[in-house]
Amino acid sequence: MIVPHAKGFTLLEVLLALTILAVIATTIYSSFSTAGRNIESAEAVRDGTDRARTLLSRLTNDIANVYVNKSVGETFLYGSKLERDEDKQRFDSLYLTTLTNWRRPDSKEMDLWEVGYFFQDKPDGKGKVLMRKEKRELSKDVPPRTGGIDYELTDTVEGLRLRYSNGTTWADEWKSGLPKAVEIILTLADGKVYATQVDIRNQ
Repeated sequence: MIVPHAKGFTLLEVLLALTILAVIATTIYSSFSTAGRNIESAEAVRDGTDRARTLLSRLTNDIANVYVNKSVGETFLYGSKLERDEDKQRFDSLYLTTLTNWRRPDSKEMDLWEVGYFFQDKPDGKGKVLMRKEKRELSKDVPPRTGGIDYELTDTVEGLRLRYSNGTTWADEWKSGLPKAVEIILTLADGKVYATQVDIRNQ
């Protein structure tokens, strides 16, 4: 019995099949690559938003619970304006006594403590770092805005502008007593700006 000769693929058919396969593979890779970039971009936006919300929440909570009593010399709210010359970007600082201390278990600490927000230059001189001061024990022996523990919050803040209202007008700095409200404008490294206004509770 004679078996007919089986016909194989020609070189042209093989090359055509490989070309089609390469196009399909490239399309699939491109789709996954684009999806990956979109996910990374969305995560970066989300991280920036979460960071801004966390910072604003901390600032808002500390400011809303600020405590100043003239009979207690160690209580105060001090806001200072710092403006960069080349682009007028603001890097304001804020120091205050506030009733937001998370007391350690079995400690004699009060709810009242001193908190500060200020900027330091990065070690390489390119940009600034937002710092936070925490001082748990208030004493006449340790002047305001000194002592305590300083630590880094983030290096992604490109500006912090604070304004203070006495009920009728707004000022860029505050040195005595309590304002009625404080406006916070936070600018992150990605250019996004977040703003809120905080009413003072302990009037």
